[in-house]
Amino acid sequence: MHIRNVVASIGVAMVASSFTLAADKQTIKSRDGSCQVSVPANWVPGEFGGMADAPDHKVSMAVSSPKMVDSYAEAKQNAQTVYKNSKVTVNSPTEFVMEGQSITGKPDVYRLIPISGTKFCIVEVMYETGTAEQAREIASTLHATKYTSYQSVRVPSSLRATGR
Repeated sequence: MHIRNVVASIGVAMVASSFTLAADKQTIKSRDGSCQVSVPANWVPGEFGGMADAPDHKVSMAVSSPKMVDSYAEAKQNAQTVYKNSKVTVNSPTEFVMEGQSITGKPDVYRLIPISGTKFCIVEVMYETGTAEQAREIASTLHATKYTSYQSVRVPSSLRATGR
């Protein structure tokens, strides 16, 4: 009888902790609203959207959806050019991940996923404290928001260059 009570208590505690974990997260969306990442609830969202910092400012992340990239291959090449001190850890048709050093010299995890056509989601998690595993956990939550399953419209480069 005593063992049943212990098992029941453990079961209730496990269910309660799973609800707590979900409640201990907040969603940060890219500025255009097409991509999102989950971060701990105590993180401070950036003033202009698309960014958040840990309370001690030792870990930060930025989520974005670049508009001036024409293909997934180009987005991956750009990342490898910018993050020269990082190594590619995943390179697949659905996900591209690099780990190493950010352009500010801090350790980071960079993740890129295609949405559709020329639309992509990117997250970079930089950390001074913590581990790569913790940064990977945040980066792994990157995904497109529900309303971005549309076919993207290709804007001619001549219009992008002139701002018209």
